[in-house]
Amino acid sequence: MKKCVFLMLISSLGLLVAGCSKDKNMEDYKRDQLVQNLSRISSVSGTYTGSVISKLDGTNLGAVILKIQAKTDIQSSEQRAIVSGTLSYRSVANAEIVFDNGYYDNITGDFQVTIPVTMEGGVAGKLSLSGVIANEKWNGSIEVQGQSEFGGELDLTKNASLPNRSSIEIGGTRLQQMRRLDFSYTGVYRSGETNVPFKMSFINRDILPEQRFYKLFSPVRIVNVNCDFTDFELNFANAILDDKAGTIVGHDPVDQRGTPARANLSCFRYENSAEDFGWDCEIQTKVTLLRLHLKAKF
Repeated sequence: MKKCVFLMLISSLGLLVAGCSKDKNMEDYKRDQLVQNLSRISSVSGTYTGSVISKLDGTNLGAVILKIQAKTDIQSSEQRAIVSGTLSYRSVANAEIVFDNGYYDNITGDFQVTIPVTMEGGVAGKLSLSGVIANEKWNGSIEVQGQSEFGGELDLTKNASLPNRSSIEIGGTRLQQMRRLDFSYTGVYRSGETNVPFKMSFINRDILPEQRFYKLFSPVRIVNVNCDFTDFELNFANAILDDKAGTIVGHDPVDQRGTPARANLSCFRYENSAEDFGWDCEIQTKVTLLRLHLKAKF
């Protein structure tokens, strides 16, 4: 009987040791995998520089600097290797966006990262950066999710110098559309027998540089439109500008004292030449419908 008890104790001890050995081997495996994955990312880590080319018309939108490095994610229950880094933009506006959720496949060279950008009112926009890393090159694209035609093509080279571009070489359809918000647009409306001057302008809502960078690839954005009727004003703080459709739609403005007003704004873009462009607008109030032909004021 004592012999049986002794054998049972020995057997249990053996199972316990085997279990500990198995757990230790699993931990060693996970640790080795983490080291290998970090090493794979580190093999392509560095600074990649080049130009971003608009998908709309093939024009140069400016310079991009992509810095990537290997990082251990300690937020999850199990440690894992991730790609972290920064995406910098150098053009009419400078911006730098930090990311730490990148993915790299060393077999295919695929690289992907989704970068959140906080927009007006706390709304989260998403920039998608995807490409392939091979032979010291990063080739891919950047776009707002769901708006690929407004995206940009990237051809970046590791450890290359920043592209030397004069401001006149950076432009094209997309930057031109964005610069149009810097103009004021003037016209007249009839009040009785009198032509009264009218001016429409846009108030910049881009608090952070990365918001302007995001809007470079998004045709639809929120804008603040101010309508000056000479003797009073209406401000449409949450108007929707759609560069693809060429429209502005706004509702429920406030006047110059901040008092809510009942009015709707609807505009269609027109463009006859580089010097003759603007908006054909309608402003509907409870009692009046104004039709306005507004031209850019240089």
